[in-house]
Amino acid sequence: ARVEELEEELEAERAARAKVEKQRSDLARELEEISERLEEAGGATAAQIEMNKKREAEFQKLRRDLEEATLQHEATAATLRKKQSDSVAELGEQIDNLQRVKQKLEKEKSELRLELDDVISSMEQIVKSK
Repeated sequence: ARVEELEEELEAERAARAKVEKQRSDLARELEEISERLEEAGGATAAQIEMNKKREAEFQKLRRDLEEATLQHEATAATLRKKQSDSVAELGEQIDNLQRVKQKLEKEKSELRLELDDVISSMEQIVKSK
């Protein structure tokens, strides 16, 4: 009976050992599959990281180009505003000068008209006196 009992224990231990070995084998295979998927995902992640770096670099270049273009346009606009302001000032001076000349000419015209009126009046006096 003791031998039978020991044989049953031995058989139970062998069955338990076989079961544990099968579980260990299944877990090892599962671990290998997970490792492979992790490697694939890591490769994809590395490629994604590299692509993101390239996109970020391109984005930064576009941002710098935009900032440079903005500065250039602002400088051009400032130059054009200054030219326009200078032109307006120059035209204002020309208007002032022309108005002064016009006033001077109108004054001369009035003086000449008065002088002409005097001459006409004198001529009429001379004609009447003859």
